[in-house]
Amino acid sequence: MAKQINLDSWQIRHLAGLLKKHTKDVISSGEPIVLYRQIMEKEGEVYEEIICTLAYSHVIEQRVTVGGPLPLSINNQTVYSIDEYPGILLQKSKERFQEITALLESSY
Repeated sequence: MAKQINLDSWQIRHLAGLLKKHTKDVISSGEPIVLYRQIMEKEGEVYEEIICTLAYSHVIEQRVTVGGPLPLSINNQTVYSIDEYPGILLQKSKERFQEITALLESSY
């Protein structure tokens, strides 16, 4: 009998495996890896963005404000273990999907 694969659990396992694999690269090089950067708001030359970084055995999400005459400002910083981050990222994705769906449904 064929096994049915749950896409969510596969994504979590796959991302956890990649994070563990690249943790070794971070440790050997001593350099963190930027996983992604996402601009949240932008006004002129000033913008707020989320920077997600793999540093040793942790994933760090920072919400920063940069640009123009403003010095770099860290507004929020959250640290996750590499084991818990894939599940948290998946949950955030589901919540965002629900927000967008509700917004689109209310516009009809």
